[in-house]
Amino acid sequence: MVSRSLCSLAFMACTALWPMTLPADEADNQPRVARLIERLASGSYADRVLASEELSQLSVAARRQLTAAAESDDPEVRLRAKQLLRKLSEDELWSAARVDCDWRQIAAGEALAGISRQSGNRLLVGDEYGAFKDAPVDLQCSSAPFWQAVDRLCRQSGNRVRPHFDTRYPGLVVVAGPAGKHPVAYSGPVKAQINRARRLFSEELDYDQHLSEKTHSFQFDLQAIWEDRFRLVAYRLQPEVIEAITSTGARLQGQSTASGWNIAGPATRQVSMNVRIQPPAVSAASLSTLRLRWELIAVGDMACLEIDELDSTAPRFQDNMELAIEAMQVAAGPRCELTLRLTSDAVVSDPADLFFYENELELYDAQGRPYRKLGQTNTASDRGAAIKVSFAGDATNGAPRRLCFRYPRIRSRRALEIVFRDVPLPLGKPD
Repeated sequence: MVSRSLCSLAFMACTALWPMTLPADEADNQPRVARLIERLASGSYADRVLASEELSQLSVAARRQLTAAAESDDPEVRLRAKQLLRKLSEDELWSAARVDCDWRQIAAGEALAGISRQSGNRLLVGDEYGAFKDAPVDLQCSSAPFWQAVDRLCRQSGNRVRPHFDTRYPGLVVVAGPAGKHPVAYSGPVKAQINRARRLFSEELDYDQHLSEKTHSFQFDLQAIWEDRFRLVAYRLQPEVIEAITSTGARLQGQSTASGWNIAGPATRQVSMNVRIQPPAVSAASLSTLRLRWELIAVGDMACLEIDELDSTAPRFQDNMELAIEAMQVAAGPRCELTLRLTSDAVVSDPADLFFYENELELYDAQGRPYRKLGQTNTASDRGAAIKVSFAGDATNGAPRRLCFRYPRIRSRRALEIVFRDVPLPLGKPD
C-alpha cells in the first residue's frame, strides 16, 4: 500500500494549478492583434467579420488584448471581443490539458505530482483498494496531452488509472496493475478504450414452419474516462459509428443503438458504452479504422451567487440568475434544510434535469467551515425551479451563515471524434 505522505503529495499538487497552455509567440503577435482589434470597429461589415475570424485563429495569443478590448467604448468592438473570448474559453474547455516533462529516473509519484500541478487534474496515488508502484520513470515531452503523458508513465511504472471510488473526493487514482492491450483513442480531455469485441452466431429453428434462421452480430464494449478538471454534465448513451474499415478494405455500417442522453453526476469520471457494427468477415484480422462520434455537454467558467443573510427572503440577482431563500429550518446536530426558489433562463434545458446537475450548492458557517450536503430534491416549473436541500455539520461547525450557489457561465455542446486504429478482431467461427 502506498504511504500516506505520497498520497498527500499528489493530492496537494492539484491545488497549485499552472496554466494549461501558454500564449504562443504572444509578443510577436501583439502588433498584428492590435491592428485586427482596430478593424473590429471598421465601417465595413465584411472587414469586421474577417478581423474576427483572424483573431479567432490567433487563439490564446490574442487573449490579453481581447480582454482589454471587451471594455472598449466602441459597442461593436466590445461585443465582438466578448464573443471571441467566449469562443476561446469554450475551445479551451474541450482541449486536452498540456504538460512539459524533462524527468529522468524520477519516482512515479513525484512525476504524477508534477503532471497534476501543470494540468489542474486531481491525481491520487493508491488508495485503500489498490497499492501504487512508485518505480522510477523517464519522461521527456514538450506540451504533451495529459492522457498520453499519464499513460506513458503508467506503462513504465506498472500502474493504471481509474476513478476514485470515494465520491466525496472525486478524481483519478493511479494504482498498481497491468494496463492491458486495449485499443486506445484520445480526443481532447477524453480517453476511450475498447475492452472487448463480441461476435455472436446464433441459429433459431421454428418447428411450426420448420425454418431455420441464422444470425450473426458484432459489438464493441467501450469505456471512456475523462480528465478530472473537465466538467462533463451529460453524454449520449452511445456514440455514433461514422466509419468502420476492415483490414481487407471492406466498409461496414454501424447499427442503431440507444441515442438518448444520460446525466453525468459531479463524481462521475468514467462511463461504459457499446457500439454495434455490421459483422465483419472472419477473414478480416482487424479494423484499420473505427471512427466514432460522441456528443457531450460540458460546463465551465463557474461563478458563485452568494447569500450571507440566510434569514432574509429577499431575492439575490447575478447574471441571468435570481435566487431566494423561501424557508430555512435549523436543527441540532447541526443540521439545516433550505427551500430555495431559482429563476433563470437556463432552467429549461435539454436533456431534462441537466440544469440541476450542472450547479452546486455549498453551505458555510461564520468561520468559512463547510457543511456536508446530504440530499437535494428539485422541481421545475414555468416560474423557474424549487430546490429543497439539506446539510449536516459536525462538532466543529457553528451556525450556518453563508450559502453559495455555483453555476456555469459556459454550457457547451460538442461532438468529439474518437478514432481507433488497427483494432484486432475475433477470428473464430462455429464448425
